[in-house]
Parts: sequence; structure tokens; C-alpha cells
Amino acid sequence: MTEEMVMLSGRVPEELKELVDADRRDNQEIMRAALWREFGGERQADIDRRIEEKERRISMIKSEKNERERELEREQSELDALKSKRNSEQKEQQAQLEQALDTLESVPWKPDNPAIQTNADDLDMTPEELIAELEDYHAE
Repeated sequence: MTEEMVMLSGRVPEELKELVDADRRDNQEIMRAALWREFGGERQADIDRRIEEKERRISMIKSEKNERERELEREQSELDALKSKRNSEQKEQQAQLEQALDTLESVPWKPDNPAIQTNADDLDMTPEELIAELEDYHAE
């Protein structure tokens, strides 16, 4: 399907005419290219509007990024504190266990033994778990 062509004429400054004459394209091609650039593409105001939109979006993303980085730092700090607390509690429990193992070395290792039951409760273990720890400790 071919486009219908119409005649368009106008006057231009001599400097522009010299540029047109120096171009290897014919006058029609030059005029079509110039008019498409002017009317067929995006206008300067549209481009400026899109630039402003992109700048606002980038600013918003940077703000969100900063907020997320602060949130990440808070979460990391809380995680580190929890791990430190866990390690301290594990060390304390290990020390209590070792003390109990030394203390219970000379008592019968039976689940119904009051010393076993008391130490198991203190260590938040069942008497059977404590007896297993005693057996492992003495096997080493």
C-alpha cells in the first residue's frame, strides 16, 4: 500500500538551502526526515516529562534502598545478638553439664535417682538424656 503524496512548499534561509544542496539526499528525503523528526517523534516537552519521571523514580528507589539497608543493618544486629546469646547459653549449659557429670560420677546412674533427677531438671534434660551424657562423658 503506497502513501499518497502531496505537495508542500516553503521558504528557508539561504544557509539551510546551502546545507540541503550539500547533502547527498534529494530535497524530498531531507524534508521528510526533518518533518518526521519534528512531528513524528517525541516532542521536547514529552522527553523532558519522561526525564523528570525517571529522575523521580530513581530518587524514590534510592530512598527505598537506603531504608532497606537500614532495615538490613537492624536485622543483622539482632541476629548477631541472638547468636551471641545462644553461644553464651550453650557455654553456660556445657559448663553446668560438666559440673553435673563430675558431681554425679559417684552416684548410681538410674533415672529414679533423686540426684540424677534434680540435675536433669536443672539442665532441662530428662534423666535418661543425662545418663546418656554421663555414659558418653566416661566413654571418652
